[in-house]
Amino acid sequence: MAETQVQDRVVNSDGQTYRGVTSTTETTSDPYTGVATRRSSTREWSGLPLGGRIIGLAAGIVFVLLGFDFVFHAVGAANVGFAAFIFTVGRALAAPFAGIFTTTYAATGSLIVWADVLAVAVYAIAAVVVAKVLSMIADQRAKGAV
Repeated sequence: MAETQVQDRVVNSDGQTYRGVTSTTETTSDPYTGVATRRSSTREWSGLPLGGRIIGLAAGIVFVLLGFDFVFHAVGAANVGFAAFIFTVGRALAAPFAGIFTTTYAATGSLIVWADVLAVAVYAIAAVVVAKVLSMIADQRAKGAV
């Protein structure tokens, strides 16, 4: 027969990152001799809540795609292959902001697409807000578990 007890304790939470300790105690009995054996382990853990890490990853991917779109337009890249993919994705991501600022025509074939810059700024603010809300929810759950 085995009995396992697990206890999680949040040591520090600043609303963005968490540190804690997980203590596990397992007691087993030998079926023939009846001798009890007890094993304990303690593990320290830290990091962002999963929701915050997912939001950060998604925002990072969006920023890289919009950054490539901005740079490819600025240097006058041809609309073929990888650049065509980036132009398509970048256009879709920046579509809600198209027309707010006019696109600047720099040199022959070069564009400064201000919608990309505005999209990065707005998506960054949105990612921070969503990550903070998820962090507050996780913080409330962690405080309730202690």
